[in-house]
Amino acid sequence: MLALPLLALLLSAPLTAAPTDVGPPLCLALAPAELRQRVDAYLRTIDVPISPDEWRALGPGAAPLLDEIARDGNALPTRRAQALSALALVAGESASGTLARLASADEAPLAVRLSAVRGLAAVTSPGRVAEALRPLLVGAADVRVRATAARQVGH
Repeated sequence: MLALPLLALLLSAPLTAAPTDVGPPLCLALAPAELRQRVDAYLRTIDVPISPDEWRALGPGAAPLLDEIARDGNALPTRRAQALSALALVAGESASGTLARLASADEAPLAVRLSAVRGLAAVTSPGRVAEALRPLLVGAADVRVRATAARQVGH
């Protein structure tokens, strides 16, 4: 009996919500221990993706933590790859050194290298992406790294 009115109510609801985005997110004011916990929690999340705005909201204080995780050879490759993606969002162009080193590190796991290539392309100004990725396009031994670099230049 209640099913029909409930169905009518659900069908009458608008399909899209009104936009609520009013600008870039503010940086969260977190103590260093809280920031480390938040970064760790974000990197452990597998079911719900963390949005770029959520990463950016952590602010520049998250960059050294993410850089450390990305360079840690004992960390899981997927965790390192996520840290690189987040580092590109949080640190921007200042992360290009770490991204370039890991993108060209033949001994790094593939997931780490590909994430570094994508991150390097994201933090490089559009007119300089081909120049930044040229060493990978011509020198990477792994065809998948070269292909990812080529796709990034194409974007």
